[in-house]
Amino acid sequence: MNGRKKGLIYLCLISVGLLLAGCQWKTSGHLPQKLPPLQKIAVLPMDRASTRPASERPTCNIGGQALYSSSYVTPEAAQKVTDILYSLILKDKRFKPVTQGQCMGLLNDILQRKVNPSELKILKSFGKDLDADAILYGKLYRFRERVGSEYAAKSPASVAFSLILVRVSDGRVLWRYSFDQTQQALTENLFNWKFYKSEGMRWVTAEELAAYGLKQAVEKLEKVLP
Repeated sequence: MNGRKKGLIYLCLISVGLLLAGCQWKTSGHLPQKLPPLQKIAVLPMDRASTRPASERPTCNIGGQALYSSSYVTPEAAQKVTDILYSLILKDKRFKPVTQGQCMGLLNDILQRKVNPSELKILKSFGKDLDADAILYGKLYRFRERVGSEYAAKSPASVAFSLILVRVSDGRVLWRYSFDQTQQALTENLFNWKFYKSEGMRWVTAEELAAYGLKQAVEKLEKVLP
């Protein structure tokens, strides 16, 4: 078995471990209104909650206790969401995007050092290897595309993801954000007026819905960063 294939198998196994341990993260109790100073935040590519086609089941939110309806997420969908996230954080020099290739290299190094592949130890090891104060880690639970056109959709887009900010020094979750939305017509849910004000009176794509959620997430994170 070549190294690349072995690395992919390890990555799949660890993703499963992260999923199963999703509700066991240490948090800092009531999360602070303002975060401690962070000079460098490494941003990992979006992880996929479900990598098996035709699988759909409730899934733990990595940053809290909520359950999502998780469905198969393609690598292409995860890359689209990663690209959107990276484009939103580039203006802040504290954020350092990490490529998929870097992740694979770091993961192989960690496994060669025989570090127990638990989700917390992996993220802390990533942070130390990247010389980062914190890790921004996201998981994509659902990326269901719209069926139909922007003005006549048979089935709306549906997206769910979580982001957590983990301090490298002690593994504490300093901040978290959850997004779980299936687009509804304004006539069905009057609380969607903010969404339609932003996106217009139309049915959006899954990529556009993810971008809407990520923009909200980054804006909220920026407000609590000193």
